[in-house]
Amino acid sequence: MQAMIEFKEAVADVAARAGLDRALALEAVSVPRERERADLSLPCFRLGKPPHEVAKRIAAAFVPGGLLASAEAAGPFVNFRFERAAATRLILDAVGPAFGRTDLGRGKCVVIDYGSPNIAKPLLFHHLRSAVIGQALCRLHRFCGYEVVGLNYLGDVGTAFGKLMVGFQRFGEAHTAEALNETYVRASTLCAEDEGAMAEAREWARKLEEEDPTAKRLWEGARRISLEGFLEVYDWLGIRHDVVDGEQMYVKPAAALIERLLSDGRARESDGAVVLDPADPKLGVLLLRKSDGATLYQTRDLAAAIDRHRRYGFARMLYVVDIAQELHFQQLFSGLEALGHPWARQCRHVAFGQVLMGGKRAKTREGRGVLLTEVLREGERRAAEIIREKNAALANPAEVAKAVGVAAVVFTDLGLLVRKDIHFDWDEILSFDGRTGPYLQYVHASASSILRKGGGAVPPEPSRGGAGAPGGPGLLLHDLEWELVRRLAEWPEVVVKACEECEPSLVSAHLYELAREFRSYHTAGGRDATLRVLVDDAALRAARLRLVAAVQSNLAIGLELLGIAALVEM
Repeated sequence: MQAMIEFKEAVADVAARAGLDRALALEAVSVPRERERADLSLPCFRLGKPPHEVAKRIAAAFVPGGLLASAEAAGPFVNFRFERAAATRLILDAVGPAFGRTDLGRGKCVVIDYGSPNIAKPLLFHHLRSAVIGQALCRLHRFCGYEVVGLNYLGDVGTAFGKLMVGFQRFGEAHTAEALNETYVRASTLCAEDEGAMAEAREWARKLEEEDPTAKRLWEGARRISLEGFLEVYDWLGIRHDVVDGEQMYVKPAAALIERLLSDGRARESDGAVVLDPADPKLGVLLLRKSDGATLYQTRDLAAAIDRHRRYGFARMLYVVDIAQELHFQQLFSGLEALGHPWARQCRHVAFGQVLMGGKRAKTREGRGVLLTEVLREGERRAAEIIREKNAALANPAEVAKAVGVAAVVFTDLGLLVRKDIHFDWDEILSFDGRTGPYLQYVHASASSILRKGGGAVPPEPSRGGAGAPGGPGLLLHDLEWELVRRLAEWPEVVVKACEECEPSLVSAHLYELAREFRSYHTAGGRDATLRVLVDDAALRAARLRLVAAVQSNLAIGLELLGIAALVEM
C-alpha cells in the first residue's frame, strides 16, 4: 500500500471510531495547502451536521499511536499530525525504483493521439507542445498500469496538401524538409492573394482523394521527406510513437461512412452538403461533406475514432491538440454519441494553450514559425557555455549539454498547466535558473554527488530496524528533514492525479518543490555543521544518506516521466 494511503486510512479509522461513515471520511481527507497547519485535514461537511460538532466528536475519539500523533478540531475541520518516526520509517521503506507505480489501469488500454504534425513542413517550436505533453501522458499512463498506444496522426491530406502542389507547380519540387516549408509558405501566400491559385489547390486536394497518380506520387515524396525530418527531431527529444497513421488512410472509409449514414437516415443533406446532428443540439451541426463533394478532417476524425475503437478496444482515448480545436472535439464526441457509440464518453480532448510570438499565435503559413531544431541547438549551445564555466573538468560535456538543452525546452511545456499559453521568448525558453528542467537536473546531480561521497545509502538491518538503528528514522529530527519526508509521501497521489487529470505539470510542480526543499536542506548543512549529511556519527550519517537517496530516487523517477535525463554529474 502506498504511504499516503496508509495515513488516510488511519484518519478514516478515527472517524469510524467516532461512529461515522469510514468510506466518506477516507474520500474527504486531504493534504492541506497550508502545510504548517496540519499533515492531513478532514473536512466534516459530508459526515454529519453540524460539521463543527462532528469535528469535535472525531477529535475526542482520537487515541495517539501508530501513524498519527495528534488530532485537533478547528471549526468544521479536524487537523491531524503524523507520528514523525513511524511516518518517516514507512515512507523511506516505500521509496524505490517503483515508487508511485500503480495498477490503476491494469487490463485497460489508452490510445493517445499526439504530435500529429502536417506533412510538408519541418517541426516548428509551436509543434512541440502536442508531442511533449503527449509523450509525458504515455509515460504516466504506463506507470499507472495502462496498456498504451501512442499514435502520431499525420495531417497528410486536404487543402494544405493542395497548396503545396500549387507550390510545386509554380516554384519547382522540393527535396528537403526546409525546402518543403519554404514552398508551402510561398504557396499559401499566393493562394491567399489569388483565387485562381486557391481553386487550383482545391483541385489538387480532390485529385489526391481520388488517388490521381501524379498527386499520389508527389504526396508520397512529401510524406517521406517530412517523416524523415520528424523522426530526427523526435529522436532528439526522446519521443517514440507506437503507431504512425495519417488522414489519407481514412479518406475512403470516411466517404463510405457518409453513404451509410445517408442511407440509414442518420445524416442529412443541407444546401448540397452533408451534415450530422450531434447528440447535443447546442453544438450545431457536424459538417461531413462539402457541397463540392470533398470530405473534411472532421469526417476523417469520425472514421478514425470508430476504427481505433475497433482496433484497440480502448478504455480511454486522448487527443492532445491545441485549445483552438475545442469546439471541433466537442462536436466530434457528441457526433459519435449520436451514432450510438457509448464509448464516445471515454474520449477526451487534452486542450493545451497556444504558443504566442509577439502576442500572436505562431503560424507556419505566415512564416512566423521558429524551427524546433533551431531552439534545440540554441539550448545545447547555451548549456555548453554554462558547463564550461562551472565544470570544465566534466568528462562528457557534449552529452550533458545536449541533455540539459532538451530539459530546458521540454520543461517549458511541462512546467505549466496544459491549458496555459506559452509566450515565446528566447531568454525564458532557454533559462537555466529557477523553475526549470536544468534546475531539477542540477539538484539530482547534487544528491548523486553526496551519495557518491558518502558511499551510497545504507539500508537498515532487519534485526536493527528501530528508530536508532543505522538509517533509523528516529534520528531525522530536524524540520527540514521532515519537510522532505512529507513531500516524498505525496508522490504516489501526485502520479495518480496527474494521470487521471492528464496534467503532467502536477509532476513538475512536485519535483520542483522537492528539489527546492532539498536545496534548502543542503544549504543549511553548509551553514551549520550539525546539519550536514556526511557527519561523523555513523548512525546519523546513514539515516541522512537514506533520506538523500530517497530524494534522488523520486527526482529520477519524476524526471523520467517528464522525458528529462536524470544527470548524475553536470
